[in-house]
Amino acid sequence: MKGVILAAGIGKRLRPFTYLFPKPLLRLGDKTIIEHILNWLNANDIKEIFIVINSQGRIIEKVYHDYPGLTFVYSKPLGTAGQLLAVKDKVKETFVIVYCDVITNFSLKEMISFHLKSSSIFTIATLELSHPIRYGVITSTKEGRIKRWDEKPKIKVKVNSGIYVAEPKIFDYIKPNEVYHMNELVNELLKAGLNVFSYNIEGEYYDIGTLEDYINICKIFDKKLGKI
Repeated sequence: MKGVILAAGIGKRLRPFTYLFPKPLLRLGDKTIIEHILNWLNANDIKEIFIVINSQGRIIEKVYHDYPGLTFVYSKPLGTAGQLLAVKDKVKETFVIVYCDVITNFSLKEMISFHLKSSSIFTIATLELSHPIRYGVITSTKEGRIKRWDEKPKIKVKVNSGIYVAEPKIFDYIKPNEVYHMNELVNELLKAGLNVFSYNIEGEYYDIGTLEDYINICKIFDKKLGKI
């Protein structure tokens, strides 16, 4: 099975670091972000991998040009879904999609198995988060009769992790040469009546979305290294 890493963005939220290097080359512990992702994909038997990069990403290609099974494909920064069209002619079967700024250790093999058994066209790896509410939450009937009062409850929600298993048919629903995001793609698939599933993941998960996130996650990975 093939994997696609989406790295054609410009990393605005990690500036000033990304003025010098594309986000995937930033360090976490003793490896770059992209190396952590590549190793995880390989450990889950994804051996043929495409990295979608923009012109800034040429540095990534210089560093990892001899990594086994790795192919670089160029795209303009067309959003999380728009850049996928760069691999349309290269992917003809079920494949995995990963954002270039998420690191995890869950079993991708199990997610792929779930995707295939569900006859899903697009499966989203989701995380369950608890979000605290600052206020007392009132539940009432239509007429206004109070049924209960929950003081500062936590609301559980499922959120997108940036990891997907997909079928090539999704390419037909991506608008070419436009900035097009993954949520727009999913809504188009749903409008078409196609099967879209979520798969809840557990284990370590790190989203290097902002400068603050990156600094905090660096501290975690540096602790894992121990004393040097």
